[in-house]
Amino acid sequence: MLGCDEKSLMWWERDVREPLPRFYPAIIEFLGCEPWAEPTTLPERLRAERLRRGLTLAEAAECIGVDEGTYGRWESGEWMPTHRMRPAIDSFLTG
Repeated sequence: MLGCDEKSLMWWERDVREPLPRFYPAIIEFLGCEPWAEPTTLPERLRAERLRRGLTLAEAAECIGVDEGTYGRWESGEWMPTHRMRPAIDSFLTG
């Protein structure tokens, strides 16, 4: 159902490893909910939307039109986006 092998599932269940982004859409469908708390900050919202879609950092960055490093710093909370980038971010977040 999840498209992974049994060993991967075991590592996820034991919190040894985190699933790759491509597995999250199937995980969410299987669970019937998202496996994280409701995102409240912009970095949390960016990460949640990226994982909902099963995107890597590079793929999410491409959707918004920035480089992977910039997107990663936004998602980690290290940087905040400029006002000029807000329309692209809002479009990404509303899917």
